[in-house]
Amino acid sequence: MKVRELVDIAIDEDWRAPCLWVPVEYWEAFCAELGRGPNRIGVIVYRGKTIRAGEPYSDITTRPPR
Repeated sequence: MKVRELVDIAIDEDWRAPCLWVPVEYWEAFCAELGRGPNRIGVIVYRGKTIRAGEPYSDITTRPPR
């Protein structure tokens, strides 16, 4: 599966979550799939969610990293 598909699944599973974290090693691939990069504060707004680069080797999650 592509990163964007996994992000879509995570958004659909927890649609109330305001933010989503994508592991940093997949961040560039996600930006390339969307055809745009992060804004000035380093986030991408996609499907009404704030998408951020998460910790390395983590899961795509709606839970904030600890």
